[in-house]
Amino acid sequence: MTRKFLLISLLLMGALFSKAQQKYAIGMFHFNLQYVAGDYRIENRIITESLYPVLQFFDKNPKYRADIEIQGYAIEVLAIEHPQVLALFKKLINRGQIELVIAHYSDQFFIAYPALDLKKSIELSDQILAKYGMKRSRVFFGQEIQWTPAYASVLKNQYDLVVTSSDPHSHYRGKTLPLVNVKYGDDSILGLIGAGEKKLEGLNWEFSFLDDGEVFNTTDYRSNFYRVAEQEKESIDRFKKLEKEGFQFVTMTDLANKIKQLPGYKIPDYPFVPEGSWNMSVCGPFMWMGRQRSGVETDGITRALSYEWRGIVMMTEKVVDYAASQGAEVGEMRKLIKEAWEHLLLSEVSDASGWTPWLVEVKYTEIEIDQVERRIKTILTKLQEMAPEDNVAYLIETKSGKITGASAPKTVETAALLPIPVAIKAGKTEMQCVRLNDHLYRLDLSCRRPEDGAVEILFDSPASGMFYSAGAGEETAVEIPADLKNDPALALSNGFLYLGNGYSLVKDCSVEHLAVTWRQKEQKLVFREELNEKNPGMKMRFYLVKGDKATGLAFANQLNTWPTYLLKVVDKKISYEKVIPQ
Repeated sequence: MTRKFLLISLLLMGALFSKAQQKYAIGMFHFNLQYVAGDYRIENRIITESLYPVLQFFDKNPKYRADIEIQGYAIEVLAIEHPQVLALFKKLINRGQIELVIAHYSDQFFIAYPALDLKKSIELSDQILAKYGMKRSRVFFGQEIQWTPAYASVLKNQYDLVVTSSDPHSHYRGKTLPLVNVKYGDDSILGLIGAGEKKLEGLNWEFSFLDDGEVFNTTDYRSNFYRVAEQEKESIDRFKKLEKEGFQFVTMTDLANKIKQLPGYKIPDYPFVPEGSWNMSVCGPFMWMGRQRSGVETDGITRALSYEWRGIVMMTEKVVDYAASQGAEVGEMRKLIKEAWEHLLLSEVSDASGWTPWLVEVKYTEIEIDQVERRIKTILTKLQEMAPEDNVAYLIETKSGKITGASAPKTVETAALLPIPVAIKAGKTEMQCVRLNDHLYRLDLSCRRPEDGAVEILFDSPASGMFYSAGAGEETAVEIPADLKNDPALALSNGFLYLGNGYSLVKDCSVEHLAVTWRQKEQKLVFREELNEKNPGMKMRFYLVKGDKATGLAFANQLNTWPTYLLKVVDKKISYEKVIPQ
């Protein structure tokens, strides 16, 4: 072998060896102070027994890098109650070792609500971060690893990358590349899919950690959130093992950039994957919107309570804006509106209706809504003192903010048969259908718990050609794919389903807010709620809208997303009611 040939061989081997060493490890620690929503002893224990030791672990090992996701609410708690923990957190962020991921103010089940709620949540978190001199990344990772294709629209100009686990992709689709382009309507965002190929040409990647941050060093409920040495050692050993294998520790943003820079890597358009969460084999959104396992859950009512009050908060906010435009002093009322939004978003917490919530978690939503109601009543009392006239009525449009002196449109309810089939599996059932006009029907159902505990309301569906709005993506109607591996469970955050037959079915989300499952082989849309013995009844209200999908979508958003209210001042007292779109 000549010296020249040997040199070339060594260079080629070196190049191949160097290429093989492009190995990256990313970590996502999802911390949730609302892990046991309403139990503030657990909240404090999560900080002292888990979060603080995790931060100390990274401080002692500067070569390790990762992402830590936590709600904006938690930053405020740290600043007030645990300043030493926040100081260390900021130190690690500022030296680039920890990438801060703030996805929302409260660990909400946000795919069950319109985009405005998540946008408000992000806005509140950003205000908190600014107050304490912190800056989040442009990476989004949601509570319960929630996924919605509508991220492309709701996160527009706020985030650049959405990170998920293997679900819901693996539940619905086959193999995928890791970095993809997620489209929804006219918008798009990059997605880093946990189920994506780990071995790419010139680059391998792995997770150093992807879980609740609490289980890095506790066994959550099993250890009552106290630190467990064996658990912590196992987690640390994972980092050491990857380091020994030659992996470099990078942030989510770093990995996305490295994949983008790979020669020959073309970012593919991501196939449509409906909204979902981790562990889709246990039914996805239905877990929080219908499946009841703990014996104390009230899923439909719990989710509807927050939904009902979001409209009232929006209405009050518009009235305060109007009062300000008329020269009124509204500083104190704006403060109360901000507080009402904070409590409303806390009420939307996921753990109030799944997985197996404790009673304190179910009551958490009710308690937070009580705080919302108190503030709204205070504002309305102040407003009625300002009312220039008595015995007047106003129509308030929550989307445009338009306020007009008018009365609600009159409707004539005529008993009628629903023009599409509906089947009900329940105990005693009362059903009332009325025609509101030639194009609009309302169906009210009151169902008692059957012997097996589960009420099901079933509507016929086509084999294909149905449209809906993905969670937090209510401005767009998209076709539900008919080629999914499993039946999709959909949150219906604006209640809208176009049935492909000239009718739209619209759920009133403020009555009971349940998910729907499309049983594709049976061609059935199923609203299911598993009732416990202490909560034996359920009520649902649907509207059937005749017309194309645009007509149905507009009605759904006027009913649920951006409701209009009739506000009356009679004998110097304010009352209000939601107006049904005509």
